[in-house]
Amino acid sequence: MKLTYKYLKSRIINNRWMGKDVLEIGEDIISMTNRKLNNISPFRAIINSDLAAMVPIKSLAEEALLFSDLSVISSLLTLETCYGINRAFNSKTHKNSSSYGQSKLNSTLPSDNDKYFYSQATEVWNETLNIPTLDTDINEIRTSIKSSVGDVQSSISNKVMSFQEKFGIGFIETQIESVKSLAEASEGKVESRLRTQLSRLRKLFKSMQPIDNFPVESSFSSGSINYISPKILPRLTDVVEIVNKLASWFLSIFSIPSGILEALSYAVTSVVCKAIGSVGANACRYLAAGVFKSSPQLVPAIASSSGTLFAGVWATLSAYAPYIAIIGLLILVAIKWSKQTELGDFIYLLGTKPIIEGRIPDPDLGFATVAEMNEAEIRSYILEFANRMIDEGRTTYENFWAFVLNDDNQITLCLDLKNLSAPIPVKDEAIISSLWGSFRLFLDEFSED
Repeated sequence: MKLTYKYLKSRIINNRWMGKDVLEIGEDIISMTNRKLNNISPFRAIINSDLAAMVPIKSLAEEALLFSDLSVISSLLTLETCYGINRAFNSKTHKNSSSYGQSKLNSTLPSDNDKYFYSQATEVWNETLNIPTLDTDINEIRTSIKSSVGDVQSSISNKVMSFQEKFGIGFIETQIESVKSLAEASEGKVESRLRTQLSRLRKLFKSMQPIDNFPVESSFSSGSINYISPKILPRLTDVVEIVNKLASWFLSIFSIPSGILEALSYAVTSVVCKAIGSVGANACRYLAAGVFKSSPQLVPAIASSSGTLFAGVWATLSAYAPYIAIIGLLILVAIKWSKQTELGDFIYLLGTKPIIEGRIPDPDLGFATVAEMNEAEIRSYILEFANRMIDEGRTTYENFWAFVLNDDNQITLCLDLKNLSAPIPVKDEAIISSLWGSFRLFLDEFSED
C-alpha cells in the first residue's frame, strides 16, 4: 500500500478522524480499512445475492475480495473525502461552493491519466457492466438488496439524529458550562485561553440550527440511462460526469433518495477521482458542499467541544460512509477490470430502407479504413461517418448497423445505430453472426465494385 494511504490510516485515532471528538468513525468503515469486507452490510447484500440480474455486480464484488488493498484505499479516501466536503462547506474563502467547484472543473485541463480513465469508465458504462441493459432490471435489484439491508434511509436517519443528540445543542451547552467553570477557577494565560474558547462556543451555540428530523423520502432516480458516445478529446467535466453517472446508478440500487443522491454521487466521484489520480477530486468536494448548502435539512447541528469545528456535513456523510466506500470500490474494480477493446481498422456501415411497393430495397453500404485510432476515436468516427451517410443519401434507415473488423476478419464491435445519439452495442454472438451473414452477399458485391 502506498505511503499516502499509510499516512491516511495514521489519521484514524481511537476510531475518530484525526482524533477529533466529533469526527467519529463507524465500525463498518473501520472494518473496511482492515480488509474485512464481509462485515459490511451493503457488500454482503451484493455478494450473497442469488438474483440473476445481480451477476455483473456480484462479479465485481467477488473481484474486490481479490484486491484487498482497493478496499483499504476506498475506505480511507472516503473518510478523507467526508472531511474534505465538511471543510468545503465551512470554507470562508469559497462561500459559493458550487460555483467554485464548477469553475475548477471548467478551468482545469484534464491530464493524460484523466483521459485514459475517461475511456475506461465509459467502457464500464457501455460494455463491462452495460448499465443501460442492467437498468432494465433495476426494480428487481433494489428489491433484492432491500431484503438484505432493510430500509437504508430509515437506518441512516436514526444514525444522523443520534449523532445530533450526542454532539448537538445539549453537548455544546455542557461544554460552555464546563469551560466557564474552568475559566473562573483559572488565571493568567490559561484563563485567557479558556475565555477565548468560551466566547467561541457561545458564538457557535447561537448559530446552530438543529434539524427536527432527517428526511426519509421514497422517491429516487438515477437519471437518464442511455449508452454514452465516447468523446475523442474529453474535458475534465466529461471525466467527472461519467464517474458521477456510475456513482448515481450504484447509489440508486440501494434506493438512496434523490434529495441526498446528488451530494453522495459527488462524494463517491471524489473518492474515485482521488484514487485514480484525477484532478477532479477536489472540485467534486466543493460541488457536494454546494448541495448541502442548498439543502439545510440534510445538515444536523453538530460541533466539536473546542468550538472550532462545525461537523454537520461529516455527520451526514459518515452515516452513508459504508455506501460511499463500497460503491467507490466497485467502480474502481470495474475500471481496473475493464480492458480497452482491441478494435480493427475496417469499418462497415449498413442501412436498410423500408419496403417499397412490396419490394425490399438493397441496403446502403459504407466502408472505411482507419489506422492508429484508439477505441474512443473509432467510436466517434463511426458516428461522424453514419451522419455523413444519412446526409448524403438524404434518407432515414429502418435499421442501421456498424461493424468493426480486424485483420483476421473477426468482428470486434457491432453497434445498432438506429438512434445515433445512443448507439447500442450488440453483444450476442449469434445475433452478430446472423446480421453479418444476411449482409454478406451485398458486401461481396460492394467489394468487387
